[in-house]
Amino acid sequence: MKIGITSAFFRNYRAGTWVYANSLLQAFDGLHECADSISTVDFLGASVTGLRNIPHVAYPAASNKLAKIVWPNLVLPRRAARDNFDVIHATTHYGTFVPCKYRNVITVTDVSPLLHPETHGRGQVMYHRYLLPLVLKRADAVVTISHSSKKDIVACCRIGEEKVHVIHLGVDGKFVPAAAGESPFTRSLPERYILNIGTLEARKNLPRLLEAYAIARGKGLDLKLLIGGAPGWRLSNLAGIVEKFKLEKDVVFLGFVEDADLPVLYSRASYFVYPSIYEGFGMPLLEAMACGTPVITSNCSSMPEVAGDAALLVDPLDVTDIADRMLELAGSPDLRDRLRSAGLARAARFSWRETARRTMDVYRGLV
Repeated sequence: MKIGITSAFFRNYRAGTWVYANSLLQAFDGLHECADSISTVDFLGASVTGLRNIPHVAYPAASNKLAKIVWPNLVLPRRAARDNFDVIHATTHYGTFVPCKYRNVITVTDVSPLLHPETHGRGQVMYHRYLLPLVLKRADAVVTISHSSKKDIVACCRIGEEKVHVIHLGVDGKFVPAAAGESPFTRSLPERYILNIGTLEARKNLPRLLEAYAIARGKGLDLKLLIGGAPGWRLSNLAGIVEKFKLEKDVVFLGFVEDADLPVLYSRASYFVYPSIYEGFGMPLLEAMACGTPVITSNCSSMPEVAGDAALLVDPLDVTDIADRMLELAGSPDLRDRLRSAGLARAARFSWRETARRTMDVYRGLV
């Protein structure tokens, strides 16, 4: 069986899609029974960093203009068929909607542009509304990362649920409690803080988090709030909100945090708060739990599925609820200890090797 996994569209986006596709490939690379049959395929000449056993195949595009649509539909089907690939797996939602001679697999992590169009750019919304249903209709199998996302995909794109395979993500082994190491970054951290990590975009619900934090500060919360992540689409004027609530000395925006700094950043936090409006999975929840950090997250979409009983759940639209849980967790060492233990046990259930094995089962079931 000859399998190609597309890698072009996550190369320079070190967030959720990048973590999924890169971690899946690294896991395949370590499974010798899988790596021999897999190649990465895209229009870029360089291979994915860190892969030792998986070769790279480049099918150059005439132009990078509209490559996300043109390459999977005009270049890939012809070239991959000529090279006798049995399966092509698109690791992002930019897939193929034309006939092809190989089996077509696509990963769709979520359909938030259809459910929450106000939190995405017009191009993303249009693609999901008009082209993604065509891609999914052509696909032989659809992989998604939570049962919540599967329900949304089936409902929004009108495809049979038997075609959609739920394969949970894993958590990288570098995320461990009390991660050691001193660096200029770690030395700059305050002694006690609450943490939020994720791309700074509308659906992450940061304005309500800041308002809830202001309420909690007014009731005696004495922890700083650190917010890490690169700016995303339609970012609210967070600095203006901080100024409005007079939080300039209490809220720190870290910007994009390098991978090497994340474990210690999680581990030193008093707790992690993630009141997102919608997530296909919510990778930072697992990362925080694996570092032994207590978690507060939302009671909607995939987050209860990922967190299980190892987190405090809040209504992300209710700032009072968020503030109350922040105060409750800050004031209860026993509750923090319970969530820390439960989170470590919960995170241990998620493995990238298992993600890779179950994905390979999907390929084998098609050929």
